[in-house]
Amino acid sequence: MFSVRPVTRWAVVACLAGLVVAGFTLVPQLTADRQAEQAAPVGRAGQQVEESPSFDVVLRLRDELAASAVDNPIDSARAALVATSPQEYTPLGRITSPTIGLDAVYAAGVHPSVLARGPGLWPGTAAPGQPGNAVISGHRTTHTRPFGDLDLLAPGDPVIVTAAGDRSVTYRVTETAIVPETEYTDFVLQRPEDPSARQLTLFACHPKGDRTHRIVVRAVADAGERG
Repeated sequence: MFSVRPVTRWAVVACLAGLVVAGFTLVPQLTADRQAEQAAPVGRAGQQVEESPSFDVVLRLRDELAASAVDNPIDSARAALVATSPQEYTPLGRITSPTIGLDAVYAAGVHPSVLARGPGLWPGTAAPGQPGNAVISGHRTTHTRPFGDLDLLAPGDPVIVTAAGDRSVTYRVTETAIVPETEYTDFVLQRPEDPSARQLTLFACHPKGDRTHRIVVRAVADAGERG
């Protein structure tokens, strides 16, 4: 947790570099593939910061710091947006697919401690059922192996995800891609061209037992589904 005192640009560069340069370019599948879940930011007087931590927030802070010619202080509340400590395990719902026998609880975050218990929703991506791209990661050969058979999903197959209020949203698979490890982050985080589209992205290491690539399954919400 950051203190309430302003901290300098250089005091947070290491944290930002770890998150943006490394954290968002490595997969959170194994210990070496860490993508830490951001802790809830706390501002002055213990009040929560209104802006939620997200990929875009971290990139904006990084660019702001890099553009500064002098060692300007940055508010500690804003710096707290890039804290990397995992939060308490927080289940969000279930993800199922009768095609591959998938039936697992998914939780908030993609920290290794979360993925050890089941699939996790990437912080900063859309909540299932809402417009945007909901990105869920999971293991294929270890820790309950929820995404072990992602390669068996075909276009049109259903993936049902519990959204807010225990409401189920059905997505239909549209495509499967195999992406090199060095390129997977940008690929899985791509937003749909239509801002109103409800997209689901599932990904895991590929091939099984290795992490040189990622298998990525895209799906879109059935017509008539509402967030």
